[in-house]
Amino acid sequence: MLALGNVTHLAVLKAFGLKIKDYKFGHATRHALPNGQILVDSYHCSRYNTQTKRLTASMFETVFAYIQQQLTSF
Repeated sequence: MLALGNVTHLAVLKAFGLKIKDYKFGHATRHALPNGQILVDSYHCSRYNTQTKRLTASMFETVFAYIQQQLTSF
C-alpha cells in the first residue's frame, strides 16, 4: 500500500487498528504490517510540497521504483 501523505498514513493505521506510535510517518519509509502487507509512505504530491522542494520528482520516483521492485520480486 502507498500512503500519499500523513493523513492517509494515519487512516491506514486506524483502519487496521494499529498504534500510531509504532508506525512513524516518513517519506520513503516502509512499514511491515502485522497482516503481512507493506505500507510505504510518501510526502503528498501537493503543489505546496513540490514547489517548496520538500518533494522532488526524483524522491517521488524512488518510492515507486521501490514498490515496483517489491511487486516484481514475488
